[in-house]
Amino acid sequence: MQLNTKQILYTNKAHCRDCYRCLRHCPVDAIKMNNGQAFVQIEKCILCGRCLKECPQNAKQFRRDLEVVKDLLKENINVAVSIAPSFPAIFEEWQLNRVPSLLRKLGFSFVTETAEAAYYTAVETQTLFKNKEKGLCLSTSCPSFVDYIEKYSTDNIESLTPIVSPMIAHARLIKKKLGEETKIVFIGPCLAKKAEAEKKEFSGLIDVALTFTELLEWIDEEKIDLKQFEPSEFDSEVFSVARLFPLTGGMTKTAELETDNLNASVYSMSGIERIKDSIRSFQNTETKIFIEPLICPSGCVNGPGLPLAKNIYTRKEKIIHHTRSLLKTESNSSPSTCTVDLNRRFNYSNEIQKPEFSETQIREVLGETGKINREDQLNCAACGYSSCIENAKAILMGMVESESCIPYMRRLAEQRTDKIIESSPNGIVILNKNLDIIHMNPAFKKFFMCTNSIIGKRISYLMDPEPFVNVKESEVKNIKITQHHSNYGITCHQLIYKMPEEDQYIGIFVDISENIINVEKLDTLRKDTINKAEELLEHQIEMAQQLAKLLGESTAKGESLVENLLKITQDEKMQNYSRKKNWLWDTRTSK
Repeated sequence: MQLNTKQILYTNKAHCRDCYRCLRHCPVDAIKMNNGQAFVQIEKCILCGRCLKECPQNAKQFRRDLEVVKDLLKENINVAVSIAPSFPAIFEEWQLNRVPSLLRKLGFSFVTETAEAAYYTAVETQTLFKNKEKGLCLSTSCPSFVDYIEKYSTDNIESLTPIVSPMIAHARLIKKKLGEETKIVFIGPCLAKKAEAEKKEFSGLIDVALTFTELLEWIDEEKIDLKQFEPSEFDSEVFSVARLFPLTGGMTKTAELETDNLNASVYSMSGIERIKDSIRSFQNTETKIFIEPLICPSGCVNGPGLPLAKNIYTRKEKIIHHTRSLLKTESNSSPSTCTVDLNRRFNYSNEIQKPEFSETQIREVLGETGKINREDQLNCAACGYSSCIENAKAILMGMVESESCIPYMRRLAEQRTDKIIESSPNGIVILNKNLDIIHMNPAFKKFFMCTNSIIGKRISYLMDPEPFVNVKESEVKNIKITQHHSNYGITCHQLIYKMPEEDQYIGIFVDISENIINVEKLDTLRKDTINKAEELLEHQIEMAQQLAKLLGESTAKGESLVENLLKITQDEKMQNYSRKKNWLWDTRTSK
């Protein structure tokens, strides 16, 4: 079966919104920004999962291995499951004794608690610490912490107890009990367990590591109702106190080390900031100091592989209550001696090498972001780095862009805003709460024929202050008016509004004088056009009348001429008729 080799922690680009939150919260600077997108550099990451929990857009996601587990169960009969002692944090009290039945229903043939091996690792750690003469002794139950030391604090590798984590110890116990061919799935609250399971030195022990989030997703997919299951027992014996391992101080409690706050030799730390501080504090100790470090604040009950439905304190309370209830019912006898090797080695070659940069290179970057002078280096850490110099180094490494510096970007924005105001063709004036002028742009000065010499004087020095007074004394947020300023020969559209947070008043003046002149010219042109049209119409009417008169006279003359022509024609016809008639008569008479 092929393991899923996809990166364990990654960014969903579609959801990433250029907020830099993951960068600010990453304790080891493993986030790289490129064009506003945040990418996890897995070789630098310690899989603490803080970016996953802090991302407001759910852009940080982790690799799901549920399908790999399902395939494993289909291909193999003997698949054991080791469930972390923090499992009571995700179930209700009445469900806890049904969890073994649930896991068997999902297909596991051997159902056990990781707490079984946690006890043995605690006892072995106690022995090593008691035999130590002096110096730091750092427990190694948290794989994320081990990654941190191997990558970022190699000077302290010698202080690590060379003992495997409870997950690895439990896998060795299961293999010894059931045979090397047994497949093993771990379920817990930690992303770093996925990487630990895939380490070469632990090859063949844990086949797949799931988170509790994946387990709950699996239950939902199968539509499983725990009410349908009968209570049952796990297939392993657990020393009950070991079930406190997920809590800060749980390991030292199991190891029976003195955990009183007044004890100056034993410390339980959670959260990487406190861990770093404690290691620095005891770096050169001449006494014997034991530190139990858990990277997640408040311990494994705050792991990134847990759903966020319940708060940390509720989860802690549930684990303590479950442990105490079992202590009352289980025997007080200690488990038998551990039968497997719990030793391990650490890797010095994983150390992250940071490139060195010259002072000149750093000063060039600081100069680009306006921080060349020491007083300009705010060291606000808003970019995610502890100082402006560290941010400059990150820019040189290509981890972030100059835009990561918020004060720098704010200055750029202010400069751009100033340029827009200064170059605006509209007049802009800013008044304080007393309506005194505190700023005006060149266009305003041109409109109202003034200079900076009037800064500090009331706006009434230039114009009627009534619009500003109305905004100041009423609940109206803004006023829009058109006002003619006869002293300056201009007419303006004016927007007056208040900036409550600054207790200032802004006036924006748009000169519409030319528009008004154009409107007047257009009105004049319209009147002239109408007058010309009326003149033309009258002329056309007069011409029509004259044409009609002439046409009438012409028509009358034509009629008279036609009548005369007709009369002449008739006379000629009569004469011809008389001639013809007389000729005929003469002809007849002569015969």
